[in-house]
Amino acid sequence: MAEQQPIIISGAGPVGLTLAEILTQQGIPVMVLEKSTQPSKEWRASTFHAGTLELLESTGLAKELLKLGIVADKVQYRDRTTGLYAEFDFGLLKEETKYPFRLQLPQSTYVKLLNERLHKSELAELCYGTEVTGMQQDEEGVTVTVQTAEGIKTLRTPYLLGADGARSTIRKLMGMPFEGYTLEERFLLVGTPVPFSNYLPDISYVNYISDPQEFLFILKVPEAWRLLYPIPPSVSDEEALSDQRIQGSLQRALQTTDQFPIVERMIYRVHQRVADQFYKGRAVLLGDAAHINSPMGGLGLNSGIHDAVDLGRRMVRIIQGQTDPEAELTMYSQVRRKVAIEYVKQITEKNTSVLTEKDPEKRVKMQLEYAEMANDPVRARSWLLRSGMIASVREQGIGNRPDTVATDSKQ
Repeated sequence: MAEQQPIIISGAGPVGLTLAEILTQQGIPVMVLEKSTQPSKEWRASTFHAGTLELLESTGLAKELLKLGIVADKVQYRDRTTGLYAEFDFGLLKEETKYPFRLQLPQSTYVKLLNERLHKSELAELCYGTEVTGMQQDEEGVTVTVQTAEGIKTLRTPYLLGADGARSTIRKLMGMPFEGYTLEERFLLVGTPVPFSNYLPDISYVNYISDPQEFLFILKVPEAWRLLYPIPPSVSDEEALSDQRIQGSLQRALQTTDQFPIVERMIYRVHQRVADQFYKGRAVLLGDAAHINSPMGGLGLNSGIHDAVDLGRRMVRIIQGQTDPEAELTMYSQVRRKVAIEYVKQITEKNTSVLTEKDPEKRVKMQLEYAEMANDPVRARSWLLRSGMIASVREQGIGNRPDTVATDSKQ
């Protein structure tokens, strides 16, 4: 195994590095190409769902993440005016999973952990400051052209795996359509070490707050409390990022005149897009390169990690000659595309609609529906299984087949 050509992974974000970790643990050499000169320190996504922790358990990553993160055992839906209207308690899943909660920590912490682990592996080569500029496929593999500080280089690999984000070069080189839409408004994420519980004593670590003018998403990570909210199209990025406007948003959200130290500020463009197909020949897409969605639900990072686990186990079978490559990659594309559309897209769009509905009657009706669901243990359990991505993992068979890389935590 160690003498074979390495599998090239484009992108050293959480998805690409997860895939690298899975493959190297199975004795398959990898080369990870990243155009940035160092690992990303952006906090960005910050939720690890139960289904994700189950999939990462056999790699040892789940155990490490539990040492670093914060356990959020409840999710609240609130109205900015009338307060709490629905609370979902993950305790309903105690008989279903070892992880009846959402684990809160920034993706930068996860990236740092993966980098440290991969640097210790003789089978992993991490190439920062290396940008893919071209590729040429044939029946035996892929020739990849890259730009480095030393100049242009040519690399050879059996498979090129594209985990290079929403603006994926690999997807563009494949000529793969990326249909969907982009919201007109942007989202601004800010963080402060000041406890929001000082102002809203009964909030949980994860909160969705409805408001037709400026909805809010509040959550806790080890380093800070985070606030996500929309920026009107009329407001420029520069104005939105200004101290004055950020302080105003925090003060309105927490009903105070206090000033807050700001430890992060980042603007998101919000998209809902899915590639027509997740592979073409020996080039394969995963994570944001294959599908992107609104952050309402914390599903983007998690679904990307699920892609990595699913593709990782399939690549092991392919490299070991246990399966037909075309059939395996076709199944990967069908399964993961279905999840992106039927789980991720539906959940994020429903979360967004309940937060942003402008019609008062419709907004109250939707809030009552959530309240009734949260108060019904059977329906609440079903909602938690879907939102925690446990349902998608088990329905698609990623975590409970004997020939998979990751195994179900209940086995």
